[in-house]
Amino acid sequence: MAKIPAPPSTAHLALPFFDEAHRALASDLLPWCAAQEVDERDDRAACREWVRRLGDGGWLRYAVPGSAGGALERLDSRALVLLRETLGYHSPLADFAFAMQGLGSGAITLAGTPEQQSRYLGAVGKGEKIAAFALSEPEAGSDVAAMAMRAEPTADGWRLNGSKTWISNGGIADFYCVFAKTDPAGGTRGITVFIVDATTPGLDTSEHIDVMAPHPLATLRFDDCVVPRGAQLGELNGGFKLAMRTLDIFRASVAGAALGMGRRALAEAISHV
Repeated sequence: MAKIPAPPSTAHLALPFFDEAHRALASDLLPWCAAQEVDERDDRAACREWVRRLGDGGWLRYAVPGSAGGALERLDSRALVLLRETLGYHSPLADFAFAMQGLGSGAITLAGTPEQQSRYLGAVGKGEKIAAFALSEPEAGSDVAAMAMRAEPTADGWRLNGSKTWISNGGIADFYCVFAKTDPAGGTRGITVFIVDATTPGLDTSEHIDVMAPHPLATLRFDDCVVPRGAQLGELNGGFKLAMRTLDIFRASVAGAALGMGRRALAEAISHV
């Protein structure tokens, strides 16, 4: 990670919608970020390292609710914005690692059973499990209704067939929140979510996608991938609403991350003038 040209301004922390807990968070996070040095030439190894460090530092506790060991009672948009802006200023990959822990497990936070939340969320908040959110497909990006992946009921659970692509943390995640059609004629009202562990037979995550920025991506392929009945996440055919609710929690923080990266770009430019 490159040397920081100058510490970012914290004048915005005086705004009235931040409280003392947010100001304390930002005050502690800045020196922690400045002290981190991670070799990001191998983005997959670096992402694992960032998750470990963010977990050890206690920052991933802001990506899960208090009931799962989180720092706050519930996910807080203001805290997420501050974390992502600061992490984005220091390392976009660090921001990515943090955001995906929250986004990848967000559906479990919102709709998981007590057993599902106990199994996954505590480990996410400690950096012991890496999460992923598997929605996009080769022919279904923003048009979620065009989703082709199918989940068919079996005697004991569900059989998944199809593919997902441009999946962040693909190939390094310990589990995936996967969206599939359970009612092919139902459009957005025929989608259900399933938690699929990375080691599940029939799931292939080996097709990595290389991009310019350090960002682990992959295409996932499901070939008669059978998951137990307890892998269903939320209501049957309620997956579209759950996806939108999960994304909504993190929408404002996307702007925070972009602002952090933009401020860093400006600082780098000024340092050369």
